[in-house]
Amino acid sequence: MANEIHISLDSLFCDGKPKTVCVALSGGRDSVALLHCLLNDGCAKQNKLRIVAANVEHGIRGESSVRDSAFVAELCKRMGVELYSFSVDAPSFAKQNGYTLEQAARILRYRFFDELLGSGKCDYIALAHHLDDQIETVFMRILRGTGIHGLSGIKAVNGRYIRPLLGYTRDDISEYVLRHNLKYVDDETNDDINYTRNFLRAEIATLKQRFPAMGVAIKRLCDSAEECDLFIESQVPNIELKDGAAYVKVADCESRVIAKRLYMRAAAALGVIQDIEERHLNLVLDLLHADSGKRLDLTHGICVYKEGELLAFTRRTDGVEINSNSITGDTAQSGANSQMKEQSFSEGHFESFGIRVASVDLEHAKERIGGGEALYVDADKIPASAVIRGRREGDYIRKFGGGTKSLGDFLTDKKVPLRTRDSLSVVADGSRILAVFGVDISADVKIDDGTKRVFALSVE
Repeated sequence: MANEIHISLDSLFCDGKPKTVCVALSGGRDSVALLHCLLNDGCAKQNKLRIVAANVEHGIRGESSVRDSAFVAELCKRMGVELYSFSVDAPSFAKQNGYTLEQAARILRYRFFDELLGSGKCDYIALAHHLDDQIETVFMRILRGTGIHGLSGIKAVNGRYIRPLLGYTRDDISEYVLRHNLKYVDDETNDDINYTRNFLRAEIATLKQRFPAMGVAIKRLCDSAEECDLFIESQVPNIELKDGAAYVKVADCESRVIAKRLYMRAAAALGVIQDIEERHLNLVLDLLHADSGKRLDLTHGICVYKEGELLAFTRRTDGVEINSNSITGDTAQSGANSQMKEQSFSEGHFESFGIRVASVDLEHAKERIGGGEALYVDADKIPASAVIRGRREGDYIRKFGGGTKSLGDFLTDKKVPLRTRDSLSVVADGSRILAVFGVDISADVKIDDGTKRVFALSVE
């Protein structure tokens, strides 16, 4: 048991600039001890480190939770610490998004912290995790089937999140609180074993009676795993981010270990950092050997497309959550535009489709055909029955040079990525496609010697 808690913050002052550290302050024993430590740290005082605090009321424990936030506010006032407070409705958020209450609370809490960092109100967020939290986290990850990365545990420094107490036990912190006569509040849900972490905490307490050095052993495991993890990360190629997609080279996925890391990086780039399971990796590996144009739907709305020698990871944007976990080919009627009501074709701005139809001079059109800024069609060749809509099953188009093709095959010939096809707008007369905005037109509406009026079709 430590005689005193000493916090090392030397790395925060390496550039010599003044820093602001925000303590995530729940009012519980650990966070109160952390706030007290930081306020009284000699290195922090010498370098004029500014300490502030943040409190999130999760809306889980009713009046008890509100009282805890009031305690935090009074504590900060007494200590002269600026406080940022935030209230959320974690139960409703969990229900709406299919999260557990613990997951929902964590997501909302970190959103608030990220906002504080992003707005410049602080340079770091200090969290009160300690060695016993590390043990619980590693056990939880093992039970969920973690890999080397998960076994490395919680990081003392993870970007702009720091955990100064990670090397100390819960008993060390309790002794510190007692010695300095610090007041704090107890969260009554900490004893509720219906929560996974609380259940594990109780079981680990029993294990520690038989294995008192378990904390040291777990720390050694985390350190070894982190060494392996850092080496693997150093071998992983970069992914490319472009147009809202994360691109992974098929050639970089020969090693299963590297392929898994690339998948995790791509998912993280799209904002998904949890629930990356082994079965999802196996599906992605199957896609490596599929034909170009195939699609894989994963959890959290992630779609993966095989595009030649690349895998393109994207997020669905139409509000539909797909979790079919199967490899599929080109399908219509699943995207945002295909779900929109069709509109009669005419000159004008179609804001809901993000397109414009404008009359232009014939000579102007002839000079710019093929320039890429717009598609030009013979206005008089478009029937009154034509509409603007998304693509549908059974659509076909007449090619230049004769013959017809299904719209799907036509888009494949034009090398239009499968992942972008559901957002395309078309001019259609029944199933006959006259133009695909941003791609090409049908031979049925091309400009010729008899053309008198021209429409320019452009994507905004």
